[in-house]
Amino acid sequence: MIAMIVCCTSSFGQAKTRKFPSPINHPSINVYSPFISMDGYSMIFISDNSEDNLPTMNYTTKEGGNWKDPVMMSKTVNNTKLNFLKGYALNSDGKILYLTNQKFGGIGGFEILISELKGTIWSEPMNPGMPINSKLHDGCPSVSVDGSTLYFMRCEKMDVTKADNCKLMVVRKKVTGQWEEPVELPASINTGNSQTPRIMGDSETLIFSSNKFSGNKGGMDLYMTRLSGSQWSMPVALDFANTSRDDQYVSASSLGRYLLTDAPGQRKSEIIELLFPSDQRPKGLMRVEGKISGLENLASAYILVHNQQDQSRVYNGRPLKDGTFVVYLKEGGTYDLSVEPEKDNYTFYSRKFDISGDNLSVLEKINVNLTLITPGDEIELPGVYFSPYSIKIDQSSNQELRRLVRLIKGNPAYKFNIDVTLFGLQQDSIQSNPDLTEIQADTTHIPVTYTIRSETLVSDSLSTTLDSLTTTLDSLTTSIDSVTTVTRDSIVVKVTYHNNRTEKQAESIRNYLISQGIEAGNLAISFKAIGETVPENKKTKVKVNVRQ
Repeated sequence: MIAMIVCCTSSFGQAKTRKFPSPINHPSINVYSPFISMDGYSMIFISDNSEDNLPTMNYTTKEGGNWKDPVMMSKTVNNTKLNFLKGYALNSDGKILYLTNQKFGGIGGFEILISELKGTIWSEPMNPGMPINSKLHDGCPSVSVDGSTLYFMRCEKMDVTKADNCKLMVVRKKVTGQWEEPVELPASINTGNSQTPRIMGDSETLIFSSNKFSGNKGGMDLYMTRLSGSQWSMPVALDFANTSRDDQYVSASSLGRYLLTDAPGQRKSEIIELLFPSDQRPKGLMRVEGKISGLENLASAYILVHNQQDQSRVYNGRPLKDGTFVVYLKEGGTYDLSVEPEKDNYTFYSRKFDISGDNLSVLEKINVNLTLITPGDEIELPGVYFSPYSIKIDQSSNQELRRLVRLIKGNPAYKFNIDVTLFGLQQDSIQSNPDLTEIQADTTHIPVTYTIRSETLVSDSLSTTLDSLTTTLDSLTTSIDSVTTVTRDSIVVKVTYHNNRTEKQAESIRNYLISQGIEAGNLAISFKAIGETVPENKKTKVKVNVRQ
């Protein structure tokens, strides 16, 4: 299963020109016309390293980052007398070969043939027939990464080394697997002799050659056009690659960073790579290889990909019988990829792929284990997000919540606990950053002791007897100072700003699920916030626990 939606950073760096290493280039062997598969792991090129020194097709693969010794292809596909010598192509994984051949018994002249690699042997080429092939000469095919669209040239003249009076055609595959009628590309592209189409991995950038445009450097030059909607842009010359020689037989992997071509070396022709200028660089692709396990029928699962920006579905398919699948994600977007079971009582898998920046990985491998729902299961929900500094559920969570609703409704005998954990708790006495949206006020009672001084008027009738002397003071008024000690509580309010919104966020999810028809009694929440000092580990994690 290969899906088109929409690599590892090269160890060579970003040099403008770089040569292929040995064993591809050799000081005593001419090599040229490289065609690399979209995944970057297979390549065909022409070499004169043969018994009679005649140009012949060679095939090589990359293993562990290094190219293996090229192998001369078998005569089943490598017929120098019948093949249009450089009119070959590979599919995205290098396992299907497209040839241009004038084998006897065809429909017209040169025709497109297809061979499959079975183990180490290429099968007898098969003729797809009409409508791809016609009574004219058809060749130099280039297939889109998902295999659904084929570009090729249809020519009035062709022999084993050259062609003339050619037009570029495109043909698309129906849902039934049959091909529609080929359509000519616009006149702005087909100016009289357009040849060797090369559709890039993004399925919107097309490179081709022609000698019918003004400003030609000599012979066949390379041009680029882009498809936007249903319109092709005006072709522009690839001046970084064009020379005074014929420039035609080029290719590029799905990474879209370098264009493969050939150039004269010190002694022999060599295969080189030219860095695309930034304004002419195709969008790169990330290849996601998956393997599903846990289901009785592995091919019953659904593979879905949504664009998180607008929630549009960009792919919907199923894996092969062995549970394997391949999906290509286009550079510049953020995607929600999910593997969902056919039955509701199984878990699902989801993962976010953010390839909106400059770091593009050529390959990601995922293992997906879908299991029966049982009490005690802990299901992570990496596709649930909250708006920045908020308890509001972000719209990018729509697909993950849809899957969760289906899971809960499909298992009414169980209860579900929604848990939200914040890794990266922050606190401050002031609102020092926008994330500190929450306020906690702590009241403290502090005992305070103080004195009260007051003046009291006292009136007494005092009698004093001293040595039989009695003096009577009537109505004597005296002023007396009084001091009193008092203790009482003083209230101090301490305000702390923090970012722990986990309880409210858990409630937001619970309220959403209730709004979707799930019984409130089947839902519980838990929450906590933990400090985290490493910036890349700061995140909010959402999961659901299954309970009896």
